[in-house]
Amino acid sequence: MTRPLAVMLALVVAALGWQSWRLNNSRHAIETQGEQLATKTQALAEKNSQLIGLSILTETNSREQMRLYAAAEQTAALLRNRQHRIEELKRENEDLRRWADTPLPADIIRLRERPALAGGAAYREWLSESDAVQPEPVSATH
Repeated sequence: MTRPLAVMLALVVAALGWQSWRLNNSRHAIETQGEQLATKTQALAEKNSQLIGLSILTETNSREQMRLYAAAEQTAALLRNRQHRIEELKRENEDLRRWADTPLPADIIRLRERPALAGGAAYREWLSESDAVQPEPVSATH
């Protein structure tokens, strides 16, 4: 009877040891998963704050874009009104019509065709490369 009792006791001790090992492995797995969950929660919070920032930026950009479109519409309307006013004045005044229809002088056309300049050095370089405007001849009437 002692032998079966010893075998039974050995089996119970082995079963308890095995259950203790499984419990330890399960506890370790739970701790690892808890750490991973905390890391994922932190990463999710960071991504969420980034998304909120992007949403705010998108809304701001949309508002500014709408404001710019409205300003462009207003500018276009003002330009149309100005063009209409110029046409009305041309129809009203014959001298103004003749003046508006005359071509610009060559020097003025050349000034309007100059390149876009970015700074003083570019302007000086452009001046040195271009032909200077010729002065009008001075009459010798003393």
